[in-house]
Amino acid sequence: AEPSRPFPDTAQLDIAATEERAGSVAGLDGKPVWLVVVPVLAPDLIAFVAAALPLDDAELTKLREATGIPGRIGIAGQIPRGWSVLAGTIDDAVLSQLPEPGVTAAIGSAAGEETIVVTHTLKTLSNAPAIRAVLDYPLSEALRRYERLSYVLLPVLIVGLLATLAGVTVISRGVARPIETLARQTARIALGDYTPPAPIQRTDELGQLSVALRAMTRAISEREASIRHQATHDPVTLLPNRGAIAAAIEASTPPGPLAVLVVGLIRWADIASTVGRDMGDRLLCDSAARLLASGQNDSATAATGGIGESTFAVLLAGTGIVAAMAAAARIAEAFDPPYREGDLAIDNPVAIGIAMLPDHGTGAAQLLRRAEVALAAAAASETRIAVYRPETDPHRPERLSLMSDLRAGLTRGEFRLVYQPKLDLRLGRIDGAEALVRWDHPTRGRVFPDDFITLAEETGNIQHLTRWALRTGLTEAKGWRDRGLLARVAINLSVRDLSDPTLPARVATLQRELKLPMRSIILEITESAIMGEPEAAIAVLRELDRQGIDLAIDDFGVGQSSLAYLRRLPVREIKLDKTFILNLQHNPDDRTIVRSVIELGHSLGYLVTAEGVENADSLRILESYGCDHAQGYYIGRPMEPKEFESFAHAWPKPRSRTPE
Repeated sequence: AEPSRPFPDTAQLDIAATEERAGSVAGLDGKPVWLVVVPVLAPDLIAFVAAALPLDDAELTKLREATGIPGRIGIAGQIPRGWSVLAGTIDDAVLSQLPEPGVTAAIGSAAGEETIVVTHTLKTLSNAPAIRAVLDYPLSEALRRYERLSYVLLPVLIVGLLATLAGVTVISRGVARPIETLARQTARIALGDYTPPAPIQRTDELGQLSVALRAMTRAISEREASIRHQATHDPVTLLPNRGAIAAAIEASTPPGPLAVLVVGLIRWADIASTVGRDMGDRLLCDSAARLLASGQNDSATAATGGIGESTFAVLLAGTGIVAAMAAAARIAEAFDPPYREGDLAIDNPVAIGIAMLPDHGTGAAQLLRRAEVALAAAAASETRIAVYRPETDPHRPERLSLMSDLRAGLTRGEFRLVYQPKLDLRLGRIDGAEALVRWDHPTRGRVFPDDFITLAEETGNIQHLTRWALRTGLTEAKGWRDRGLLARVAINLSVRDLSDPTLPARVATLQRELKLPMRSIILEITESAIMGEPEAAIAVLRELDRQGIDLAIDDFGVGQSSLAYLRRLPVREIKLDKTFILNLQHNPDDRTIVRSVIELGHSLGYLVTAEGVENADSLRILESYGCDHAQGYYIGRPMEPKEFESFAHAWPKPRSRTPE
């Protein structure tokens, strides 16, 4: 520098004094120079030596060649409106958008090609404008070196792609396809197909998985078969159960006739209660074996199963009613030999109900139910075999609909009483009548007592019916008495009536209301009604007797225990059942029984009435035996109240008379 010009940056001198050297880029007269300051020590600092090395295009060219830096190198200085070129060659487009130091940017040059630009900030004098070194390298130049490499990479890429495809194929065959096979087998199992899949011939994990899946399928199949067998078979006898029998019936319809036989073990409940359930189950198994053996030689036997705790079903395909009855007889015969276990011999009789397809129904549930209805009838018959009869079915729909009609019929006045005359054989006059209920249904017409009395007892409406009958019968008796006919009215009581402790009070209130003597009414009961709850029934009957009301046992001789409760009952009359009277003139045994009962009744202080007198011979025999009263069609059929009154007045005058 000229002696008259001060040193541009004294800070550089301080740095040189401290660090023994200082260097920076400076712009002198618009030209970049490398300014170096070195202290002169002797040994103390006596002066500084400053040297300015020009950074022109020649120096930059030497620098690029010495370092091997590709592209162009330039130095740019900051000016108020941007950057200006201090040395080297810098494209104007690059100069206008210099990136920040350390950032590599791709910038389009003025020539239209893309160039890579990197800048670096150089150290400058204090308070001097910034100066950057700029590296400008065309992208095409950078990529030219790799053109040959692309010729090598393309075949390598193709070979690699082919190898990848080959590997994928191998993996697909070795892994993916077996997995797909296992997936299809699993889906088939989910749909319920438990056929064991073919094993995959491998020793790796997929092969082990295939073996495990095959074992699992077999286990599921066996478990499903066991569950299905338990769901369709009786656990004790192992015969098909009710559901399986129903399915067999449905499968047989509609092609041809089918007989459904329901076989019931009549005494099984008592036997099981006596000897224990274990032996009872063994008895069931023996019964199942007898059923199967009885049908071995019968080609018509389609199925045999257990449909209840002690009932079985046998299906006979293509069989008519005659063949079904014959098969039932063979089954009953198979149970004639007693069941033996050790020293114990147990009689195990059966009853058999029969229902026919299509005569008695078309559905399995309907046929089985109707065969069970026939079974109930068979259990009460002597032959122990019965065919379904619609008129005796307590579960037929029209009978069930009567439940709602019965009580409404009492309100609407659809019921009426008719009176069957009762002849005093000693006095030869009509001195009473049995009141019998009749129902004139508005849509069904005449409904017979057998069709609704039991129904009324089951539904509890029998008490309403009894109250109506008592009031109606006593009101008629009151009218007869007022018109000079002293006739007693007999009214039947049911099981439910005898369990009603308020019955005596209601009868007494009604008689006081009508001002009738207590002896103007006779209440008839059956032995079966007493057997239900004997203590409660006897208490009600004794209260009625205490009030002075006469009681009679109806249908005597056919009850469950004809004499067991006779002495305990406060009755004044027994009525011989008509089964002993209908053939009295032809059957010596009946005559013996009737004479014995009459003598027994008289010896016990009872009056005896014979029901079912339908001819003069029977009436003559009863008179000769000393029977007190007779009742039947020969004497008179059930009559309307006015007709009965006229009939009783017109009956022949009494042959003798004793005080009442």
